[in-house]
This record gives sequence, structure tokens and C-alpha cells, in this order.
Amino acid sequence: MIPCAQFDLSPISAQPPGAADGQSVAGALRAALDIALSCLVHLFRAGGCQRLADGKRVVRLRDYPDWLSVSKTAVALIAIDFSTLDHLGGGGQYRYCVSLLRALASLDVEADFLVLGSGSETVPQVRELVAGGPQRWRYARFEHSRGRASYWIDQLNYARLLRREGVALFHSLHGLALLLAPCPVVITQHDLMDELFPEYELARKSRPYRINRWAVRRLAKRVICISEATARDLHDLWAIDKGRIDVVPHGSEFSCAVDPRDDGRIHAGLARERPSDPVLVSLYNLEPRKNLSGLLAAVVKLREQYPSLKLLLFGRAAVTPEREAEFQRMVRDLKLDDVIEQTGFIKDEDLQRLYRAGDVFVFPSFYEGFGLPVLEAMASGACVVARGASAMAEIVGEAGVLVETKNADLLAAAIASLLEDPRRRRQLGEAARRRAQAFTVQRMAKLTYESYRTALGMGERPPVIQ
Repeated sequence: MIPCAQFDLSPISAQPPGAADGQSVAGALRAALDIALSCLVHLFRAGGCQRLADGKRVVRLRDYPDWLSVSKTAVALIAIDFSTLDHLGGGGQYRYCVSLLRALASLDVEADFLVLGSGSETVPQVRELVAGGPQRWRYARFEHSRGRASYWIDQLNYARLLRREGVALFHSLHGLALLLAPCPVVITQHDLMDELFPEYELARKSRPYRINRWAVRRLAKRVICISEATARDLHDLWAIDKGRIDVVPHGSEFSCAVDPRDDGRIHAGLARERPSDPVLVSLYNLEPRKNLSGLLAAVVKLREQYPSLKLLLFGRAAVTPEREAEFQRMVRDLKLDDVIEQTGFIKDEDLQRLYRAGDVFVFPSFYEGFGLPVLEAMASGACVVARGASAMAEIVGEAGVLVETKNADLLAAAIASLLEDPRRRRQLGEAARRRAQAFTVQRMAKLTYESYRTALGMGERPPVIQ
């Protein structure tokens, strides 16, 4: 018999039992369901059966978490879940996953890896890891369910898959916490924007979100945060102990691929009347917190001084018919039709040249968990303007211009000062390139693997880069 006193039975609901519903029957039922779920989770995990492959021998251990003291000669199977992001094909979080998987494969470590994806085969960027490569990398498909009960069905299917494969540790790359995992769980938390912005209120109040928040708090062995800013948010807003948080900044593969002799203007395909025409580069992302409307307001002010100014927008993210119609209306109202050029999605090999094509890379976002485009632009030697808050200030430091992007006048003034001073732009571009060299994918992979070892209770043994 398992004494309930050993379990943390804090309810999943954001409010105490009965706070929202008074002493109503509905409130009592909600509290009872929360406690019942807590008991079920802990009972399932306590009776779990884990397997660690040691050559051909299989070790089965039932007492979680005592099995973590298994002999260090055993080879752990680590499952990395890419299934919630691999359909995106691009964007910061997708690029993080691809870079992390490739960098982990370059480490000489005592572990096998199982990549989980949503398709019949993994994405092209990491296909060589699991196809004809070393046997320590394998791929398995995880098909997500649809419908009202999909969250619960997925939870059961994850538990079944992890048991079947004998997984020793599960790494969720997109914040999903497993309720019934038969092994330690490491979670990458990219940001807490759902807690901070009103447009995410419905998601924030949904039951799956609240359950996941509870599970991250109570069940995750380690939480990887991609910046100190996200780590602070996680501690302040979710009350997660700092001792369970590992800060693992993103890395940029661009840091190793810069050719200073490559003139980005040659490859960008920009429509310039004269080579001296000023060009700003930014992202086409219509999520409100990305503040593209603030950048347009600043461009209107800049056109008074620079009539031939161009704004080059790359990518295509968070686009809905309503948001795109509003963006097009704004462009027409501000008379910026002849100013803005959009590239759409571009290949990675062209993106670095694009960063260098403009005179200034502007990142007007209000809030980021990290801000990978900022790091990529810096690694490419671009002169960067970003908001002096959130993770952007942490990344840029003194190697760019930090300004309050909520104020269009201040943003326009900061950009204008750089357009007027080519020497300062070059100095900041070189400083940005040097600073970005500290943010490598190899460092990201090493710190991630150290988080795995901590979760598995295996102490400190830094991996060797092959």
C-alpha cells in the first residue's frame, strides 16, 4: 500500500478548490477530479517499468526513481520528441530542433537516441542521422490524435511507446509534459508568452494548458530554458525552483559559415535605384507581439529623411486571412506600397546573405523567449536594432542598438542614427559577429546533454565533440 502522504496532491486548477465556484457541487467535483488525477499520475509512475539496454542484456527496474542508480555501464535510450514541431518546416523553434539533433549527433556520449516525429520518416535536415547512420540513432513515428479527447489519448500513447521502446529519458522539445511517463522527463520551455499577452487568454484558461502547467511544475525532472529571461519568467510566474532549471541558449550554425568577403547585396535581389539606397531587413510575422505595425510606423517617419528607403521582409509566420488583410490595409493607409518588399520563405543558405543585404536588421518584437533571428543576424555580421528588454537585451548586449520599440519615434531615431553613420554600422556588425561566436550549436548540445545526465542522476561528465 502506497501512503498518499508521500505525494504532492496540489490541484491542477489555477485557483484553490472552490475559489471560482464557491462551495458549489461543480467546484467540489472539479477539486475531486484534480486530486484523483494527481493520485493516478503518481501511482502510474511509481509502478513503472523501465529498461536500459546494456549490450544484449535488458535490465528491468520497477521502483521509480530508484532505478536511476543503475550501473553506469548501461547505455541509456533517450527519446527526443520532435513530433509537435516537425510539420512547421521553418521558424525559430523548428530550426532549434534541427540544430540540436545534429549537434547531439556530433557528441561522443554513452547514450542511444530515439527521434520521435509525426511523419512516416523524419525531416530531410536530420534524415541522415537515422538512415544508414550509426545504430545509436533511430526514428519512430508518433501520430497525434484529433478530437476532444486527443490530449488524453496522446498521453496514453506516449506512455505506451516509451515503455515499448525501453526509454530511459524523454525530452520534450516544445514544453509538453507527460503525465504518465515511465521515466524522467526533460522539457524545453521556449517562453511564457501565453501568461503575458491578452491574445492568449483563451489558451491560458483552457484545461489542457492548466494541466500541462501543473505537470511541468510537479513532474518534470529538469526544465531547459533557452535564455535567462525565460528562466526568470518560469521561476516568477510558475514558481519552479531554480535548482530544476537549466539555461541552455540557442546556437547558430551561421557562426561557422561566415565569409566576410561575401557581399550580401549582390545576392539579395533587391530592387534599388542606386546602390546607396538604404535598406532595412526584418521578419514578416503577423503575431501582435512581433510589433510589425510599430516598425511600419517608424518607417513612415524615416521616409521623410530617406525617400528611397526600402523595407525587406522575409519569411511568413503567424499569418491568418484577418491579420494579412489588416497588414495590407495598414500598408495602403500609410502609403508604403512602394517601400516594402517580401521574399516569402527562403532557404537557410540564402538567409545569411539576406541578413547582410540590408544596412540595418530591425527586430521590433516586444517579447521573446530567445529571438533566434537576432542571433543569426549577428552571426552574419549585421548591424542589429532590437528592444532593450526580454531575451533580446541578453543576446545583443553592447553589440547592437537597444531601444524601446514600443515607441515609433525612438525606433525611427535609432535607425536614422545608424543610417547616417556607416562606420558605426560596420563596427557594430563586427562586434555582433564576435559576440555571436559564443552561441554555438556545439555548446547548446553539450549543455543539453549535461541536463540529461543530471536528470538521470549520472553526475558530471562532459561529452566530447567528435
